[in-house]
Amino acid sequence: MDDAVDIIEQELGGQIPEGLEALADEQLLALADLLHDAKERQKRELEAGLEESLNIVPRLMRGSVRKILFG
Repeated sequence: MDDAVDIIEQELGGQIPEGLEALADEQLLALADLLHDAKERQKRELEAGLEESLNIVPRLMRGSVRKILFG
């Protein structure tokens, strides 16, 4: 069970909340997969939103603003 707990704690970025330790390894791994997928989807949507927001920036400044936002 330690491996499943370690995996979900890595996805959460901290200690597993009380009560989740009672779940079976398969359930913890399924939850870790769901968390990972949700974080990836959130990351993609945030990037898309930032790209879309560049439409309000004048065309000549977009390159500079993109460089500031995205490094």
